[in-house]
Formats: sequence, C-alpha cells, structure tokens
Amino acid sequence: MEEKVYRQLVDQAFARIDAAFEDADPDLAESALSQGTLTVTFNNRLRLIISPQTPVRQIWVAFRDRAWHLDHQADTGSWVDDRGQGVELYRLVEQLAHEQAGLQIRV
Repeated sequence: MEEKVYRQLVDQAFARIDAAFEDADPDLAESALSQGTLTVTFNNRLRLIISPQTPVRQIWVAFRDRAWHLDHQADTGSWVDDRGQGVELYRLVEQLAHEQAGLQIRV
C-alpha cells in the first residue's frame, strides 16, 4: 500500500475513534491526538495508546501489558490483528472503554 493511502486510512480511523469519545463524560475518559498518536486516558489514569506504524503499514494498540498489531483489510475496510485472532480495531476500542470506564461508545 502506498504511504499516502495508508496515512489517509489511519487519519480516518483515528478521527472515527476520537469522535466516539466526544460525547463521553470527560471524568470517565478523554481522547487526544498528539504527534500522530491517539491517546485515550481513563479515569483510573490508565492509557490506551493507538499509534501508526508507517514502515509496516499497521496500527498498533497498547493497553496495560497487552499489544495488538492491526493490518488494514482492503476487502472489508477493517483494521484486523495480524495474529489471525479476529480482533478488529473499533470493537477493541469499544470493549476496552467498557471494561475500563463502563462506557458504551460506538466507534
């Protein structure tokens, strides 16, 4: 995938995730995009870090002691883990927001 296309896809994904947290109670979770990385900070100070990895054309997600590397699937438009476990980016963010802050967001 060309870098320009990759960056557009990442920008779209990050904007979609960031928008999902706009209506959330800031006392429960806040999202911020800085220097290309999207960080969601939960009320217990735990952080969900979502970052582009341009050389490998992936999005990496880190939370606590776990990490996911997600590839873009052109046929579905989804970002899916590279281990074949069926983890999809938007569902992962929704799940972590619910587990950590009780938020019911829709990405």
